[in-house]
Amino acid sequence: MVKFHWLFLIVFLPYHGKAAKISPAKSRLSLQWKTFDCASNPLHVSRHKCIILDNDKSLITVEVDYLQAITQLNATFKLFLPRPPFKEFHKIIDLNVDVCQFSKGLYGHKFIGVIVKSLGKKASSQLKCPRPKGLYSYPNISIADNLPGFLPTTDFKVEISFLSPDCMLNTSLSGMLYDPAKTRGK
Repeated sequence: MVKFHWLFLIVFLPYHGKAAKISPAKSRLSLQWKTFDCASNPLHVSRHKCIILDNDKSLITVEVDYLQAITQLNATFKLFLPRPPFKEFHKIIDLNVDVCQFSKGLYGHKFIGVIVKSLGKKASSQLKCPRPKGLYSYPNISIADNLPGFLPTTDFKVEISFLSPDCMLNTSLSGMLYDPAKTRGK
C-alpha cells in the first residue's frame, strides 16, 4: 500500500532535488507492453492502428486518420495498479484533460506531461487545435524513457479515451515496469 502512495505523490508533485537530475538513460526501470487495444468511432475515424513493436515490446505506435477537422478534443486518462496481496486492479488516477488547452500550455499535469513528452517533438504540433482532418502518426512512443527511475516495479493498466465531443477513439493498454538487472538471472 505504501508504494501506491509514493507513486501517487510522484505523479502529482513536481520532481525536486536529485530525482529531477536522473537522466532517462540511467533509469533503472524498463517497460514491457503486454496488450494494446483500440476501438474507434467510424463517424470520426476512417482507420487506425495501435501496435506494440515486436523486438522488446517497449515501444508502441499509433496512427489515426480523422474524417473531419477537430476543434475541440478532450481526453480521459485512467491508471490502474494492482493492490497487494491481490492481483485485482484498482483505479489510481482518473483525469479529464482539454487537449487543446493543454497544447497551449495553459495548464499541465505531470502524468500527462510524461505522455506528451513520450510522443516526441512532432506531437506538440499535432496536438494543437484546430486540427485539420487527415492522418496523424505517433511512431515509436517510449513511455519508459520519460519515467523517473525510482518508481516501483509493478503491473499496470491504462485506459485513454479521446472525445470530440462524443467518443472518437478508446485505447486500453496493459504492461509492466520491471528492473532488468533483477530479471537477467531468471
